[in-house]
Amino acid sequence: MFRGRYEHTMTDKGRLSMPSKFREVCREKYGGEIFIVTNFDKCLAAYPLREWNEIERKVSELPQFKQEVISFLRYLMGSAVDCPMDGQGRILVPQSLRAHARIDKEVILIGMLTKVEIWSKEVWEQEESDNAYEEFQKSREILAAQGL
Repeated sequence: MFRGRYEHTMTDKGRLSMPSKFREVCREKYGGEIFIVTNFDKCLAAYPLREWNEIERKVSELPQFKQEVISFLRYLMGSAVDCPMDGQGRILVPQSLRAHARIDKEVILIGMLTKVEIWSKEVWEQEESDNAYEEFQKSREILAAQGL
């Protein structure tokens, strides 16, 4: 599972080195699979191919003519790009995705169990300062009601 928070830099061409802990997870659990990177809230989400395939399987079972499903597919699936990890553990993030997430050079990578979120450091710091702790407290209460 992906866990932890790491600061990295992205090259001008969009190359991003994955943290060594994330590379280990990729090799051990996913056999070094490619990542699928897509728009996600104010950041990007990088899924190992196996996890992405499971999302696609579930999404394909949704009613394909509902407007909400169409909008979801256009946003999330329409922006999805294959980003293979090279031998040095780097992925190449397309400019269109970097622009969406306002990623320039400094990035924060967050392990989210089955995916990795890629944030602009500036956007992440703003997100963290905007009532992040209060939201965490609310989430704890909801999860506690679910038995966690």
